[in-house]
Amino acid sequence: MGYKGTVLRDEIIIRELVTVHYYELSKDYHFPGERHDFWEMVYADGGEINVKTDTDEMLLKRGDVVFHKPDEWHSMNADGMNAPSVVVISFKCKSPVLNGIEDRVFSTGSTQRLLLSKILEETLRAFDSPLGELYTRKLNRRTDAVFGAEQMIKLYLTEFMISILRDEKVPVSNSLKRNLDSGLFSDICGFLEESVGEKLSLEDIAKYAGISKTGVKQLFREQAGCGACEYFTRRKIDRAKKYIREANYNFTQIAELLGYDSIHYFSRQFRKYVNMSPTEYANSIKALAGEAGAFEHNRGKDDMK
Repeated sequence: MGYKGTVLRDEIIIRELVTVHYYELSKDYHFPGERHDFWEMVYADGGEINVKTDTDEMLLKRGDVVFHKPDEWHSMNADGMNAPSVVVISFKCKSPVLNGIEDRVFSTGSTQRLLLSKILEETLRAFDSPLGELYTRKLNRRTDAVFGAEQMIKLYLTEFMISILRDEKVPVSNSLKRNLDSGLFSDICGFLEESVGEKLSLEDIAKYAGISKTGVKQLFREQAGCGACEYFTRRKIDRAKKYIREANYNFTQIAELLGYDSIHYFSRQFRKYVNMSPTEYANSIKALAGEAGAFEHNRGKDDMK
């Protein structure tokens, strides 16, 4: 008996990746707006960001994502009090299932957030274009790109889009364990966020969660792709970056707010995770704000021509 293959259907086909950005913005950041002939996704990774379009205005809170359709004007700005961080991914896709997804705020879960982090990781493996560069118009391939990195970006981005649409169309999963694990992970993450100024050990986290230390390790490996203590340290560094962008405290005060006994240890930890010193990071934020101002100035001159 002969076998006959089944051609698998693609509901979403992403033809081209245009840009991938990760912006850590100041509390006064303002992007004047633009329009282009491809899709753009804006995800609030930290803080809140105001997004405007031709017809609407939306507030993205942490974990929210919005999609701008091709040729739609859009801008974004911080609220003047909180320093946000955002992921912006633009791509070309003509799949009709995306019709109607634009200008709606979607809340993401831990699985979707993990997919976004994987997209950023693979982008760094595939391209040498800086994620925080405002003027990127074309991604530059790395000469030493990791095998399959571009395909992994396409797969992760497609999976992310499918998961967003599935949440809209499909009833909640009946998998009790998956739901319980996701809920417990979110609960622990909330606890860590509230305790970011304290010193917590793996034992402290396990005690709060009511499970063993081994259980905590396994949960974070599955849900976050790293250990619980490393996750907690990253939250501290993320909060430090936010404080620096808001410019309300000096470095010594920030170290104290985050439970560090020494400004020197804080600086070493910061450099380990950010690959620059707190001072260098503060200067990079000022430079990005200057680029946004230059963008608006140059656009104004173009409009006068």
